[in-house]
Amino acid sequence: MAGKRKGPAGLKVGMVVFDNYQGLTGVVADFEGTVVHLSRSTGMTWHTRAGSVRPATEREQRQLKAICEHVARQQRDTARP
Repeated sequence: MAGKRKGPAGLKVGMVVFDNYQGLTGVVADFEGTVVHLSRSTGMTWHTRAGSVRPATEREQRQLKAICEHVARQQRDTARP
């Protein structure tokens, strides 16, 4: 992708956001009209309305990073013989 696409309400692909409806932090993966596709590096994905999404606070960004690091560590540990 050449540049980061802009979606509704100034959201951009790759932006870390908080979904008020689900109560979860995720990364904007794509848009379809006013529907925002969100994901986590843990493999979780979901769709929500643009109106329920806002930019994540620094604390929420740190929490998302910690969750993803924890899951990656678990996957490494379970992959070891």
